[in-house]
Amino acid sequence: MKQALTRYLLLQKRMIRRKSYIAMALSVFVFIIILRGVAAQDSSITSVAIALEAGADETAVNIYDSLSSPNVLIKYIKYDTEDEAVKAVAGGKADEAWIIPADLSVLVQEFAVHKSVSHPIKIYARDPNVLHFFLREILEAQLFKHIGKLIYTDFAEKKLGLASADYESHIPDATIFRIYDIGAEVPEEQPNYVTAPLRGFMALWLIISAIASAMYFISDERKGLFIYWKTKSPVLREFLYIFVIMFDSAVIALAGIIIGGVMTDLIWEIPLLLLYIVILDLLAMILRRIMRNEKVIGVFTPVIVTMAATFSPVFMDLRAFWYIQKLIPSYHYLESIFDPYYRTGMLLYCLALLGIVIVLEALGAAFKRKRS
Repeated sequence: MKQALTRYLLLQKRMIRRKSYIAMALSVFVFIIILRGVAAQDSSITSVAIALEAGADETAVNIYDSLSSPNVLIKYIKYDTEDEAVKAVAGGKADEAWIIPADLSVLVQEFAVHKSVSHPIKIYARDPNVLHFFLREILEAQLFKHIGKLIYTDFAEKKLGLASADYESHIPDATIFRIYDIGAEVPEEQPNYVTAPLRGFMALWLIISAIASAMYFISDERKGLFIYWKTKSPVLREFLYIFVIMFDSAVIALAGIIIGGVMTDLIWEIPLLLLYIVILDLLAMILRRIMRNEKVIGVFTPVIVTMAATFSPVFMDLRAFWYIQKLIPSYHYLESIFDPYYRTGMLLYCLALLGIVIVLEALGAAFKRKRS
């Protein structure tokens, strides 16, 4: 036990002396600080210039005021005239402009009765992309509050014979939506969309750490470090060497997740993170056996990280490529945090990697015997 502790402390001391590892560890906290700073600022994903035509009626003013309220994702900017709003879009100050017509009550009445309008609401867009359609849905939702009122009162009077139907009393005050994590009993507070991918970034960073640990092992093995660490099981020695590095990295990643405000349930966070670093440990061992040289591993590192970033649910989940996703370690980890269904798959993935390590080690031993 004393000898094992001594080796652990010596390895920790050796890692602390590596400037590359210290820089890699510090980069995590620098990244989190920057991310939190960005999240605290104006982090809207799009901006809308809104202009209200002169002589606006009550409906137009109501829509104008409702669209001017603060929104986390959308920044609304008021302008006095249509020309100013259009110039804001042309000058890049806004992504699109909504011109609220003065006679909006008339347009709402026309649409409720005839399902068409004499002159539509003007929208000026720089780039009619996906966000444009998202924004249009928001504007239509605001308009439907007024259109729905007319449809309701018309139906109540003509079909039900109610002379004075109280529309306002039928509008609910509370939201109908509650967002839960899978398996959770209480709704979760949703994180800022800027910090939401932080866990994914930590998962990718741990992959980089695992690749770096494989490179460190090759370097130390070539320098003869393991002459003083004799063992009957070199495979176990290699596993423990990489695990020590990965454990330190996991502590840093967990601290980043907590500081970043994306922590879920600590009861599951720690076991799944430990299982993930075991998976990455085995992956590093596989890379070492296949590539055998730290320079070769370094060449393929961008490819590995890019594939992990693309096919893991860091920003989006590409379900159409599920057969590729199943091969990515970070995919299993990120999915298992929020969905218990994937935890069994994560364990099976770990066992599969262990089987590959055993096969590669057996083939390597057989090759050595054949050469001797």
